[in-house]
Amino acid sequence: MEVRLPGHGAEPGVPEHPAASAISRVRKSITDQPAPPVVVGLSYLGAAVAFHAARNEPGAVAGVVMAGYSFLVSPDMLTRWLQGFTGMAARQRRARDHFADLHGRKWEDLLTATFDELADGCLSLPGLDDLRRFDAPLQLVNGALLQNERRAIEPAAASGADVTVIAGAGHVVPVDAPRMFAAAVEDFSDRIDTECTVFHERRRAAARRSSTDASVEEDARV
Repeated sequence: MEVRLPGHGAEPGVPEHPAASAISRVRKSITDQPAPPVVVGLSYLGAAVAFHAARNEPGAVAGVVMAGYSFLVSPDMLTRWLQGFTGMAARQRRARDHFADLHGRKWEDLLTATFDELADGCLSLPGLDDLRRFDAPLQLVNGALLQNERRAIEPAAASGADVTVIAGAGHVVPVDAPRMFAAAVEDFSDRIDTECTVFHERRRAAARRSSTDASVEEDARV
């Protein structure tokens, strides 16, 4: 099911803390499901919301998909990007119309609230350390057209994520390549069911190491 984020689309307004409201909304949707779902979040706000909502409900999710995201981006860097988007929209009518089509008529209010949340710490961007500690399968799906998001793939893979790069897609992967994105998410969901994800393999490897260490310790006592 789709969960509309506060301030997006036809939502009646932008709450003071849209990220906190969104996390609460997604968390409720997770707990309302009859079985643990795969939670999908798009872009820096949506992906962060999906991550935090799932982390706050351990065992309630089957996995998380984050699209159009980099675990290397700092809050300061994202703030500079958002300021650049705002400036572009102020100068270019076409850019302003595009942002309105993509994010809804209240996109400027949403950006302002997001600036505030980044500044006061209400919105935190998951980094590589958060990924390493995340206790569920996670897939990062990025488009191949943006250098920043291509560069995000290898560190995420090294830190425990399944990764997918979609040829011909930019930041908004589901819009640029809907069929390939849907196929990637479906494949990830299938591999969760068969325990063929990086998360599951790392957990098995840790169990083998623990078993080996216990055997060595037992032998040392004999």
